[in-house]
This record gives sequence, C-alpha cells and structure tokens, in this order.
Amino acid sequence: MGIKHDDIEFESPRTVQDIGRRLQESLAGIKASSVEHLESAAGALAQFDDRADIEVIARGVDFSSLWAVQVYVEDRGARRAVRLVALGDGSFTRTMSGRNSTSLAKSIKKRDVIARSLR
Repeated sequence: MGIKHDDIEFESPRTVQDIGRRLQESLAGIKASSVEHLESAAGALAQFDDRADIEVIARGVDFSSLWAVQVYVEDRGARRAVRLVALGDGSFTRTMSGRNSTSLAKSIKKRDVIARSLR
C-alpha cells in the first residue's frame, strides 16, 4: 500500500528566518530525533529544480510509533508559503511491519503542532 500523506498549506507574514527559528523550537518541543535537508531525486539535474527556502524532513518516535513530517517554506515576497506534509505507512504495511512503521495519525498530530507554531 506504500506511503500515505496528509498535507496542509498556509501563508505567513513571518520572515523565512523567523519561521526557521520557530521551526527549530517546535521540533525541539515535539522531540524530533532527526531533522534532515530534503535531497532532490533529480540527481545530476538537481540544479534545475525549483527549491523552497526551507526543505526538511523531521522524524521522531512517540511511544512506540514512528512519525515523519516534511516542511517546505517558500519566500513569495510579502508572504511566505508553508506546506507541511505528514507521512505514514498504509494500513497493510503497518500490520505487517508492526513497531517499525510510521504512523500517519501520529505524524498528523506532530504536523499540527508545527503548524500552530509557524502561523
């Protein structure tokens, strides 16, 4: 069944720097165990990608469930576009993998906490 996702998008009048600081605080607050820059899948042609100003994936463990949220922030002049993507395994994968799968429900909860801190 593969990876499922649930996205939200909103605009913010905050600067990219302010959003970055708030994101750091939020991820520390929800105990993200790793935060990594998203790499392009275009390989040698990555230089031609349209890239956001902030592109990261945050991961963590909440009790026995894994969670993951992708964060994209793009400067659009007077406003910043923010896109948060909660990731999770499909129900079949979760059943087969058990504890080593990513919970979409947990990811959505973490994504919503992040969203409140960035608005």
